[in-house]
Amino acid sequence: MFINTLPIIFTYTQLFSIYEAAIFLTALFFLIYFYTPEITKSWTKKPDVTIYDTFHSAWQGNMKLWLAFWPFFIVANIVLYYIDYRILNVTYTINSWKTVHGMMLLPIVWWTMSVWRCSGHTRHKIWSSAARTLVVFFMLEYIMRFVISTQYPSTFFDCRLLIMEYGDCL
Repeated sequence: MFINTLPIIFTYTQLFSIYEAAIFLTALFFLIYFYTPEITKSWTKKPDVTIYDTFHSAWQGNMKLWLAFWPFFIVANIVLYYIDYRILNVTYTINSWKTVHGMMLLPIVWWTMSVWRCSGHTRHKIWSSAARTLVVFFMLEYIMRFVISTQYPSTFFDCRLLIMEYGDCL
């Protein structure tokens, strides 16, 4: 998360500085921490039989927080890193990059709702706040990727080699 987007924003644009980003992200964590409800200590998990039951349990908020958070967080970051790798090696076009982001949008919405609903099922409030904060950071990452692809495409995409998609780089 933020592996390619923040360096591009800091280096090639004047949207915000490193200090402004650090202050904003820290303030966002504390805001989320204070608005996160207390954890549920008497909660028990029913066993899931199928993968559908697992996804449904996460959506309904009936799963442990770490099970709702970590698997998708790791997979989504691997996918984002992979498509950035493909763009940097000029094997993806801008439209391919945007298509993968579009395909990930609904699973990210599912993940966001699942983490938010399951955040009470952990031992300490700090973990639920941290999970919620990372979800919000992930959403900010997604927004920054959209801004880079629409407002600053020449900072990330090699527009000289994309003859068919050159109109996207203007």
